[in-house]
Amino acid sequence: MRLLLVNSNSTTAVTERMVETANTVASPHTTITGVTASGAAVIRSHLEFAEAAVQTVLALQQNAPGHDAAIIGCFGDPGLKAARQTLTIPIVGLTEAAMLMAHTLGGRYSVISFGRHNAINMVDLARSYGLHSRLASVRIADVSYSAILADPSQAFDACVDAGKQALTQDGADVLILGGGPVAGMARQVAAMLDVPVLDSIACATKLAESLAACGYTTSRSGLYQSVE
Repeated sequence: MRLLLVNSNSTTAVTERMVETANTVASPHTTITGVTASGAAVIRSHLEFAEAAVQTVLALQQNAPGHDAAIIGCFGDPGLKAARQTLTIPIVGLTEAAMLMAHTLGGRYSVISFGRHNAINMVDLARSYGLHSRLASVRIADVSYSAILADPSQAFDACVDAGKQALTQDGADVLILGGGPVAGMARQVAAMLDVPVLDSIACATKLAESLAACGYTTSRSGLYQSVE
């Protein structure tokens, strides 16, 4: 099986980190191709998100041939609906995949993310997916994007602190660690907090594999119907 992972920002180190994490959970015969889209190095504003959505879909269209499923490697899933409407293979977003899996592991989940803008954006996204009723909170880890990109280990303590707040103050029993820059860190955080901590890249990888292995494709009746 061949999976395509498109990083929606232009930071190649993050692409490599996500592919490395995806490979730790992928089946032995699965090959993962990482592609870095054009655009901002860090996506923070609505304009940057819109630009990232376009560049992500273009990168998916260009590189999808020969692949069985694709992953939008950005916490926020830019371009997810457009990609599903225009491509024939299953398309999975990091955020949606992690939220779906969180529902199977506990009663209420919290998202640990970065950047103050995500405090609202993640709630809005959960609502748009119909997965907000069990969202306990969105906790913003106290660490900058630049620090994470320079040294991902700097985010560890901040993620643990945010996770503790979600568990003790918000009533969460499952945590989602969001974003490519902290790919591969979820297991360490889980060991500290003794609850499931989901890596969004791992969730998306296994969901993409499952959809492709089952032979499922996106419905063309309703939301993703062809406009032609």
